[in-house]
Amino acid sequence: MPVLTECEAYEASEKLDSPSVETQLDDFLTLVANAEQSALLLDFDGTLAPFRIDPAKVRPWAGVTDLLDKIQQTARTRLAIISGRPAEDVALQLGMARPPEIWGLHGAERMMLDGRIEFDDLRPEQRTTLDAAKVSLHAAGKTGLRLEEKWNAIAVHWRGKPEHFAQIARERTTKLLSPFADESGMKLLQFDGGVELRAGRDKGDAVRMLLAEMPPGTPAAFMGDDITDEDAFRALAERGLGILARREWRPTAAPVWLRPPVQLRKFLSSWLQALRY
Repeated sequence: MPVLTECEAYEASEKLDSPSVETQLDDFLTLVANAEQSALLLDFDGTLAPFRIDPAKVRPWAGVTDLLDKIQQTARTRLAIISGRPAEDVALQLGMARPPEIWGLHGAERMMLDGRIEFDDLRPEQRTTLDAAKVSLHAAGKTGLRLEEKWNAIAVHWRGKPEHFAQIARERTTKLLSPFADESGMKLLQFDGGVELRAGRDKGDAVRMLLAEMPPGTPAAFMGDDITDEDAFRALAERGLGILARREWRPTAAPVWLRPPVQLRKFLSSWLQALRY
């Protein structure tokens, strides 16, 4: 599937029935309509829900939760959320009647439909490296930045800060954390509004694990907005449809760009309609 050009992406942002986008979506949703089972894989923050400076206040766009509930109730689509957030946080804030399968921390956590959570293993040397990085960050006294400590990572956020401040924060934080990257499999990853030092799976690993559990040929789509979602787009490759969901276009491996919330709701409504076909 070709990546949209910037011109095509601009047209897609203006209306969903842009020919290049409409054709790909119609062809894919025809597969969904004709398949016994399909898979809809979704990022949370920035995709299903608008960003908030306070992550505890994040809630899905209006109408999205209801559409996801209805899609899940058809029992014809395997619904899964793949997020950088802890799985339990996503389940709470998503607000669905029955939480779907949720892969938290980019896939390092897997919450089953019954609420059980499986965790990716961290090696002792990874834990040691991560603890040392956390000590260094706290010692540096990152004034004005939000530190988010996870069991497999530490993230530094500057979302909402002026661009000049963000640029300085990016350079200094990257310089401080770079020595810890590549030690024991640690990765230093940029995302929209911050940087994260992380061990374990990424969203591409989560997508590959999900696809391996489904019959070959199962129609599958992944929708995300962030740079970290590119791992999932690449993992999906020719197995399904990658959809970039964000207000502004950026270069991406996803062949389709939709702008939430209007085009997001329209896509979910079309998916639901395909399941009822």
